[in-house]
Amino acid sequence: MLDVIINVVILIASLMVVIKAADIFIENISLIGAALGVSQILLGVTASAIGTSLPEFGSALLATLNHSSNIGVGIVIGSNIWNVAGIFGITATVTGIVKADRKSLNRDGLVSVVTGVLLLFVMILAAEFTNPSTLSDGEVGIISHNFPIVVGSLIMVLLYLYYFRILIKDQRKDLSHIKERAIDERQEIIVDSSLMENGTVGVEEKEKIKLKNVILVTVSIVALGVACDFLIYSATELSRIVGIPETIMALFTLSIGTSIPELVVTLSSAMKGLHDLSLGTIFGSVTFNILIPIGLLSFFDNIHVETLSLYFDTPIMLLVIALAILLFKFNDMKLNRISGLLLIGFYIVYAYVRIFFL
Repeated sequence: MLDVIINVVILIASLMVVIKAADIFIENISLIGAALGVSQILLGVTASAIGTSLPEFGSALLATLNHSSNIGVGIVIGSNIWNVAGIFGITATVTGIVKADRKSLNRDGLVSVVTGVLLLFVMILAAEFTNPSTLSDGEVGIISHNFPIVVGSLIMVLLYLYYFRILIKDQRKDLSHIKERAIDERQEIIVDSSLMENGTVGVEEKEKIKLKNVILVTVSIVALGVACDFLIYSATELSRIVGIPETIMALFTLSIGTSIPELVVTLSSAMKGLHDLSLGTIFGSVTFNILIPIGLLSFFDNIHVETLSLYFDTPIMLLVIALAILLFKFNDMKLNRISGLLLIGFYIVYAYVRIFFL
């Protein structure tokens, strides 16, 4: 009993540190991004998405290095399902509406679907090219250093880099169009805190990157690493003591806990009317969670794939991403309260089936 209490305290304390460290990271990386003139949507799918995904990445990394890759995969898949169904659902229900830009939704939503399919493909490769004698009960394959699997993992990492390149090109193109329009109309247009007059960008008082922000970003990353280490340790111990399967712990307790930064950023952004930041944070997090933690970590250690992760959890993840995109498209690029409640209901049904029937 004492062991349970101690590990619960460690788990809660670690989650609090993870959330606070992620919050500090997001705040300061956003200030740095604003000083560099980064657009809201680009900031959402990069700095905000990566920053809010650091708890998942750190937890997945340490779980994999500690040979608890079931937790790592569970955190990634569970977080993505929760991000789309839970966070979008809660945000739409609380705020009443979450808007989406058609171009951003088509681009970032499509990339999320493609990365999910790519993950499924890599898991299928793992099932096909893994020697059955090396598998434990409930496992279907191992994402290892087998050549076909390595190629799939490499494609995942390269796809993220290519996606990042597309985002930067799109931002430059958007700024170029705005500049041309400003010249034609001879009027002042404010874009991302930059004042553009007659085609000339003139910042009234452009913020400079402060050393304080850089230091806080560095410290927050270190704090995240340490806290995630304790988080994985306490979760593993609780699973062993109480008898909860590691995958269930990862899919729900850890994935929801480590996704609190995404919930805070998405909800607060939507309440402030920064819908591009909300949209970018969620879809950017989904893409990052899949391509980097699993794609990159497979080069360092074997990642074990459970049968249910391949045949149930990953297809559910793809289904909920597609559902969210369709809800946006069929509601004039908006999520209303009904859509939000539908997404929350979807998550509740998934959790109930996964925990009590599978």
